Amino acid sequence: MLTGDKMLSLRHGRTLTVEPVGDDELVEIHAASGVLELRVKLTDDGVVLQLEGARISLRATESVDVDCRTFTVNADADVRLESKGDIHVEGKLIHLN
Repeated sequence: MLTGDKMLSLRHGRTLTVEPVGDDELVEIHAASGVLELRVKLTDDGVVLQLEGARISLRATESVDVDCRTFTVNADADVRLESKGDIHVEGKLIHLN
C-alpha cells in the first residue's frame, strides 16, 4: 500500500520510503521496530549505500571486488581470513601489531 506517494508497507511490518532530502534522494527500508535496515542515498557525487543487520553475507560464484581510496574494517571480536589458495598482502609499509 502506498501512503502519500512516499511509503510502501512491506511484509513482516517493514516499510520502504522514498523521499527527497535537500538535493539528494533517500530510499530506505525500516524494520517493523523502526530500525533502519537499508539506506540508499542518491547524491550528485554518486550512490551511498548503508546496510545494517545482525548478519551480512556476500556470496559470489566468481569474485567480490572492492575498489576504493580507503578500506576500513573494525571488529569487536575476531577477524578471520581463510583461503584454499595463496594469500597475498602488498603495500608500501605493512604494520603487524
